Amino acid sequence: MNDAAFTAHRLLKVAARHGEPWSFYPRAVADPSWTGISGRARFAGRGAAWVAGLARRAAGVDLLHVHSGAMLKHTRLVPKRFVLHLHGTDIRTLQYEPAWRDSVLWGVRSAAAVLYSTPDLAEHVLPHRPDAVYFPVPIDLGSLPVHPDRPEPRVFFASRWEDVKGLEAQLAIARRLVTETDAAVAVTGLDWGPGADAARSAGVELVPRMPYDAYVRYMAESSVVVGQSAGILSSSELEAIGTGVPVVAPLVPGYYPDAPPIGGGADAWGRPDAVTDAALVALRHPVSTSGAAWIARTHDAELGYRTLADLYPRLLDRAGARPIP
Repeated sequence: MNDAAFTAHRLLKVAARHGEPWSFYPRAVADPSWTGISGRARFAGRGAAWVAGLARRAAGVDLLHVHSGAMLKHTRLVPKRFVLHLHGTDIRTLQYEPAWRDSVLWGVRSAAAVLYSTPDLAEHVLPHRPDAVYFPVPIDLGSLPVHPDRPEPRVFFASRWEDVKGLEAQLAIARRLVTETDAAVAVTGLDWGPGADAARSAGVELVPRMPYDAYVRYMAESSVVVGQSAGILSSSELEAIGTGVPVVAPLVPGYYPDAPPIGGGADAWGRPDAVTDAALVALRHPVSTSGAAWIARTHDAELGYRTLADLYPRLLDRAGARPIP
């Protein structure tokens, strides 16, 4: 139920190849033209219809897999055993906001199993569910484009410009890249996030958000991709690694024992200049990386499918062990 960073659809694609009867139920989406009291009433009606539809679907399945704690305000109305899959903001941020805390923590404590998608989330999840499982973001390697041998000289900042992504470090990296490449290299990034104007002022050429396929192709065709400065690898960084484009990013030491083939990494944590140095080296000595092999070993969607194919039957075998409040 729901999707985040294409995780559900990538897993369902693999599950279909294995003949699994798993299916998908999308979240209700608000129409931006619905405003005022009448707009809120229309969306409330759509929400009620969505919950009723989920209840009908849930009656015919063994288990729900709920993507994002932000969905729990509504899915808690459907009394069905469920797996809760946490993706980031839902547990890192929403659980600390009064409007969300009760529903998020209800889900974390009531779920038959809890999964979390990046290693930084452990400190936010494990105090409530010590048995929660790290589930690396699944990547569909077969769908990724390949980094060309001679791309146009371009650096691309792959994440939105926001504090949660390490905004100040990103801006520091961008300013130095703009200065040291002296217009010989296009320094680009997404026109997305509350810090986008600051990135533009730093000399970054901002490009509009794109459909998924165009976005991944834009990353692959860049000379270097700069990942977020929050110390983790999210879907964008992982996809870039899988294409073979050189990726640079700082990582929190210990988060990735099987070190990814990127510039910077754990040695650059807290050191924006080290990330910039790695980007400049990659620009001056352009080579494709062996990222696909690392993705296949650590984040391939087939690995994620196998985890779920093992987990789901075990949860159903002990279906009476954790009653739904």
